[in-house]
Amino acid sequence: MDESTLEDRRPAVDAGEAGEEAAPANGGVADEGGGRVEGPDGKGISGVLGYVNFSVLAFGIAAISTSLGYIILPLRVLDVAPESLKNTYLGILTFIGMGGAMLIQPAIGYLSDKTTWGWGRRRPYIALGSLVATGLMVGVGAAVNFVGLLVSAVLVQLFINVSQTPYDAMLKDQVPHNQRGKMSSVRAIAGAAGAVLLLLVTGFMMDYHVQGTRDVWLWISLGIPTAVLAITAVWTLVLVRDDRASSEEISGRAEEAAETGDAEGSPDSKAEVGGEGRLRSLISALGVSKRNLTMLSAAFSYTLAGGILMAYTFYFLQDVVALEKPASGMSWLAATAGLAIILTLWPAGVLADRVGRAPLLYVSSVLGGGGTLLFYLAQSLLHVVLIGIVLGVAAGLFFSAGRALITDMVSENRAALQMGLANFALVGGLAASRLGGPLVDFLNGIQEHSGYYVMLLVCAVAFCMGAFFIHRMMRGIRERAEVEGV
Repeated sequence: MDESTLEDRRPAVDAGEAGEEAAPANGGVADEGGGRVEGPDGKGISGVLGYVNFSVLAFGIAAISTSLGYIILPLRVLDVAPESLKNTYLGILTFIGMGGAMLIQPAIGYLSDKTTWGWGRRRPYIALGSLVATGLMVGVGAAVNFVGLLVSAVLVQLFINVSQTPYDAMLKDQVPHNQRGKMSSVRAIAGAAGAVLLLLVTGFMMDYHVQGTRDVWLWISLGIPTAVLAITAVWTLVLVRDDRASSEEISGRAEEAAETGDAEGSPDSKAEVGGEGRLRSLISALGVSKRNLTMLSAAFSYTLAGGILMAYTFYFLQDVVALEKPASGMSWLAATAGLAIILTLWPAGVLADRVGRAPLLYVSSVLGGGGTLLFYLAQSLLHVVLIGIVLGVAAGLFFSAGRALITDMVSENRAALQMGLANFALVGGLAASRLGGPLVDFLNGIQEHSGYYVMLLVCAVAFCMGAFFIHRMMRGIRERAEVEGV
């Protein structure tokens, strides 16, 4: 049996392990992955406009997150921090921000799954997060010292993630299994487009920003992505469905299934009394299996690699490649990688639905690790652009296949909670990458540029570890299929 068949069967198996009922709500027809095809409840995305409406918020979130993380914050750190400690200050700032995002996402996911307001389960949190994040962007520009910048940036990231998890859960709520690869690709295309366009705009504008001041170029660079997030959030709130009835029925099924699972003695409910028993009970309550944990380990590894590239490439271009205008160079790198991502995403999504998720993730690891090592040879903007193409293809494969695989693995009953846990792992990799800032500065102090080279090596290893965890998960799926006679 091939991997795609195994992957298609696995989500239903995982749902069973969590003690959850596999039958769909509202009369929909179950597909073999635990999702539903189009049924009486209208689940499924059709038409170009449906894909656009479902994906537009990804454009806004990526626009504000990437322009802030890649361009604005590195330059604002230079405004308020010593030159010799810039990597340390930036690492602290982004690590704390991502740490907050890691903690808030499962909590918001849990609340979203339990919400039964007339406005829906997801919309209230999307509205709250987007509204507060846009208002707090003023603080990023107004900060006159590192503490002020830290508080403002962390709060912005926190509330962006209040919107992110419920928005991600909509994918499980409304998109059947056989559309998730394509829908993940379209959302990733929207995100890549938002990232590229806003990085180009803010990169060129921030090249004119005078270090140590709060000039007009800074405010324009902050204002544009803020407006984009606000517009796309309103678009989503108005045009994307979020049915209250579905939420109430699913909540009821979750409680009933949990009681049934306990009565029948599910594997997780048989844990012995004590610390191990409490841990297993918690894992059971979250609906997390061993294969889920392996997948989350893979997600952590992939985003650790991506986070290293996000965190230190700007200073690498400035210090090692010695570009005259590093902000513009970073914009060109991001634009090139973004274009490669966009061109890769749709075919990757189609392939993910047809041949399975794992093979594409293996290729992503090879290209990501190889592209990272090419930075050792970079000596000009042309070299950087060519590397961006390789990394863009790797990222496109991951965004399509990885997000589709994560969506397969979450349950209908606890979609937002488990999406929050998945995002915990994804953001955890990004956050962990920021811990390398002090190491980069320390090693650079011992030998010029050595800190950057060590980080690149760690990045390449992280890509390889992602492939290792995916292979381990797929091997477990095959072994279980053989035992059960699938």
